[in-house]
Amino acid sequence: MTQTKFTSRFLMGKVNNECIYLSAPNWDCGWYWGFGYLGNKDCHYHLNGLNNKINLYDAIREHFGKSLTIKEDKDIWTFCELVLTAYSLKETAEVLGRGGSHMTKNPCQNIIKNEVEEKRINEIVLPAIFNAIEDIISKYR
Repeated sequence: MTQTKFTSRFLMGKVNNECIYLSAPNWDCGWYWGFGYLGNKDCHYHLNGLNNKINLYDAIREHFGKSLTIKEDKDIWTFCELVLTAYSLKETAEVLGRGGSHMTKNPCQNIIKNEVEEKRINEIVLPAIFNAIEDIISKYR
């Protein structure tokens, strides 16, 4: 699997006076990207699990408040764009690899499966997105 520049956790900010880190993306179980994990030694949750009644930008600002490490608005907006795109593409690659959503056998599985596109997303597109995320957060490390 393609390596990315984003290889170490990043301090996002504090919640209840505890440091909360964004874990580096990781190629898990040989078939999908683990990405968007927040937490520390005592807790684990996901970026896409933050308040889903508002956009990710507002959810991140609300969750971390003034402790948010990424300070510039334009960087937060771009970070959110990249994160949401990564989540969408990660799910797309999984559907293309399985031929469905994994609820049951999809009767259209044969036309959904696309191993070439799944591979391109996982090996080229997502690593490029993770590198762009690293470019943003590296300003605040």
